[in-house]
Amino acid sequence: MSISLFPIGTVASQVSTGLVEGVSYNMWEPNARCHSNEIHTILTTSFQDQTMLTRKKAAPHLVINYEYDNIFDKEYRQIEHFVYTKDDGLTSFYTVDWSKAQNPSVVASITNKWRVTVDNTRLYSEVTNYKANKILLWNGSKWKLGDITKVNTNATIALDMTYHRGSLKYSETGAALMYPVYEVFFSQNALSGFKTTEYVDDENISTTGSGGYMRSGVLTFLSKYKV
Repeated sequence: MSISLFPIGTVASQVSTGLVEGVSYNMWEPNARCHSNEIHTILTTSFQDQTMLTRKKAAPHLVINYEYDNIFDKEYRQIEHFVYTKDDGLTSFYTVDWSKAQNPSVVASITNKWRVTVDNTRLYSEVTNYKANKILLWNGSKWKLGDITKVNTNATIALDMTYHRGSLKYSETGAALMYPVYEVFFSQNALSGFKTTEYVDDENISTTGSGGYMRSGVLTFLSKYKV
């Protein structure tokens, strides 16, 4: 079962890279910051005697913002390539909420399942299409993506690792943080807020292929399902 994960594309077994139209990309976090907030659509009506009537218009959803500051041209081209394949805001995919890191007290391995122990499981659910149904464990260079199969409230979360997405080994989980992964859409005109900044001459830096205009901007993701 393949999934598309921003910003690397289709993830494969046993490797921490992904493919976008046959091009291999590495995972990286937004270099400025990530922040997210839940949007509650509540209608309120005030009456003359100052009583208040409230009602829910829609289930709460999540907005995630990735902020980038002076990223290299090749990094921007990776983002641009991914956005293009999703027809801007038309097609859903998965992304990580990097602002919600948790440090598991224990990661256990039991027959194609990992069990993470944390003291707050509020963001996660085993119920399909509700909250975060996947978890990314990331040690800064390698990662593993798992499907949630069981949540014991504020105790443990069981992850199905059958598909072996990512190259993080169980022996390397001691330094890994866990993050919720949501199915999302881009906001419309996703790249319209990016601006060019400094120009980098490829001949004057050691990172091959990074020359060109650097860019800064914000990407906004909207959760497909309620949180």
